[in-house]
Amino acid sequence: MKANPALFNRSYAKHAAAADRAGWSVERDIGWDSVDADLARQTPDLLDALRDAAIIESFHPVNLQRLLRLTWDDVDAGVAFSLEMYEGFKHFHALRTYLEVVGHTPALTDAELVDARRRAMAEDAGADRSLIERLVEFMLSEHLASYFFRRLGAQAKEPVLEGLLSLIAADEVRHAQSASDIIARRIASDASLVPAVLNAAADFHHFGEQAIGEVPVAMPGDPLALRTFARRIERLCGVRLVDHMKATLDEPLDVSRTPRRAARRAS
Repeated sequence: MKANPALFNRSYAKHAAAADRAGWSVERDIGWDSVDADLARQTPDLLDALRDAAIIESFHPVNLQRLLRLTWDDVDAGVAFSLEMYEGFKHFHALRTYLEVVGHTPALTDAELVDARRRAMAEDAGADRSLIERLVEFMLSEHLASYFFRRLGAQAKEPVLEGLLSLIAADEVRHAQSASDIIARRIASDASLVPAVLNAAADFHHFGEQAIGEVPVAMPGDPLALRTFARRIERLCGVRLVDHMKATLDEPLDVSRTPRRAARRAS
């Protein structure tokens, strides 16, 4: 009996199929025995950035559990975030392993990872942030992460690391698109969400700030990353982000609507 193609056309099935097609194994697909540790250690700043990235990737059990809790009634979102939690772990596992193979110091410890999670949970306690704000934060963080890993891979001298970062960057593109798809479906059913999406984008902060404070960048002011950041929002909302920001600058200060940006304007 031939299976009904509609069974594989559900949104969550598409998320799962995309993850399967892009799947790779930390143990089998990375040439750990071929790593040139001496060559890798010639770029200590790059390794420091990888260390910060590993901490951010290890932070998903805190960050994504918030989204999973808020989307408990959305089967598609639950699948997307569950897949991303696993792949985020895989990124952490691969980055930590690479740093240990090349002997980068200080070595990451489980205690350090738990401390980062503890701080973020304490800061987030009682935070009154909507689901849309968190979805936009996640989508744009993953969008920028894809460029971060792509740029860092281009800077890497060590071939195994270059290949690893290419794999991670491709995963991040898919993660950003999954979150974008979730937001798009919500806008399609409730167009009144558009201003909230625009406000969240204008007030964007990378979720990695909660884990480590200052998030590393591979190319400061990366023009392509920023241009596609704005284009992603325009595709969702039908409004250019820069036009929205210009319009809001002409409005009276509204601290309750965009607290972080309003506070910056007031200071």
